[in-house]
Amino acid sequence: MAIAHSYDMTARTGSEEALGAALEALGEAVKAIAGSQGAMVMRDRKEANRFLFLEFWEDEASRKAAGSQLPKEVMTAIMGAVGGPLRMADYDRIAG
Repeated sequence: MAIAHSYDMTARTGSEEALGAALEALGEAVKAIAGSQGAMVMRDRKEANRFLFLEFWEDEASRKAAGSQLPKEVMTAIMGAVGGPLRMADYDRIAG
């Protein structure tokens, strides 16, 4: 079954643009991994320091296998720009 995995995060003050750029780079990297059905980056319209990153996968196995294929420099940039805990969730993809 196709799944979606979400990461809800807040940028550290002054790091909003850096986080947005790093998430965009991560989205491009995710799209190239086997089993990926794409990724989406969104920024909150009311709270410009809040971001939502969505990954779409064929199944849980492909999502788990992707971890070792993610660019380390992008992940380092993301962790350096995040100003608090990541909130993650998994969803079964029903439509879209």
